[in-house]
Amino acid sequence: MKSLLLGWLRRLPALFSLWRQRLGLAPPPPPPLRQEPSAAPPLPAPAPRARLEPPDPEELSALADQLWGEGFVLPGGAAEANRLANLLPLSPATTLLLLGADAGGAASAIASTRGAWVAAQQDDLFLAERMALRLRPLGRRATVATWDPTEPFFRHRYHHHALALEPLRRCASARLLPAIAAGLKPGGQLVLLELVRGAMPEGRLAASVERWAELEGRTQLPETTASVEASLSAGGFSVNVREDVGARHCAALMAAWQYRVELMRRNGMPRRPAAVALISEAERWLLRQRLMQAGSLRLMRWHATRGADHAGAL
Repeated sequence: MKSLLLGWLRRLPALFSLWRQRLGLAPPPPPPLRQEPSAAPPLPAPAPRARLEPPDPEELSALADQLWGEGFVLPGGAAEANRLANLLPLSPATTLLLLGADAGGAASAIASTRGAWVAAQQDDLFLAERMALRLRPLGRRATVATWDPTEPFFRHRYHHHALALEPLRRCASARLLPAIAAGLKPGGQLVLLELVRGAMPEGRLAASVERWAELEGRTQLPETTASVEASLSAGGFSVNVREDVGARHCAALMAAWQYRVELMRRNGMPRRPAAVALISEAERWLLRQRLMQAGSLRLMRWHATRGADHAGAL
């Protein structure tokens, strides 16, 4: 199964090229070079690669629902959200601070299965609106608020535990993790899922890193494991467990995209706005998988406990 999925992923670039040509966004292939008996003049610089227009956020959201499940933004859907939440001692008597990559799916799944009160916090206004709509049936059991990546702040010593799903896309760990600590009661526990930087690639793979960061909307590359753990320590957290969960993440990623491509083969190409979103997201997730496979990115999961009191947790 693994070799089959990897083989399918290797064919995705050809699909990208075909889809781009159908949308009129790929330049025509260059003519074959003539063989000259004498030294040929230098070749002209290649034409810049045609770029897709920015995808419609509504189409991106609909595609994420198809790939991962309604309201989910990351591979694995409800099963993975509950797997992470099960590391925390949640109950109907506890409040969970939930941050990061979610559009209401993870918040709803955790509130429904564990009975905890979920205080969802979003730094993306579009996702916050989607979350509010999806969580409305839960009433006060799940609430949504926004936070500022430049000055993160959460209600002081209010939440029992926290779950953060790739929350560092627009906020450095040195700012965010102490702010999370300040929002937890003493002894509160944190599960943090985050991409970290591995060995920096060279050549063509280095360009892939820049392209992936552009598609992710990141202003800088992910931090290192050491940097994240230094910020956890500065916030007063003691790390209990650290785990590389990249293999499980990539397996869920590949399975979802394989199913989506099979649906497209049966039903034909979607209309242009949906096709633009599909191509953009397929490229983003394929690059993520390739960079993780090459060791340039790692997806880490930390389980940590906040100390009784700490100067960094203000």
